[in-house]
Amino acid sequence: MIPWEAGKTEYTENEAAALLGVTIEELRALVREHVVSGDPDSDGAVACYRPTDLLLLRMIRQKEALAS
Repeated sequence: MIPWEAGKTEYTENEAAALLGVTIEELRALVREHVVSGDPDSDGAVACYRPTDLLLLRMIRQKEALAS
């Protein structure tokens, strides 16, 4: 479960990584692999994340963990 901050609509990359329990590098790799996979110039960095972004990334991580 992600501990949402009431009224907060955007999270920084550092906040997003902390909420997901990953490093910034792992967060960027997750975004690169599942979100911007068609963009060869992207390094996976995103300026800000919305709660729905974090929910989707959490679901992807959980699915990957089950597949392992």
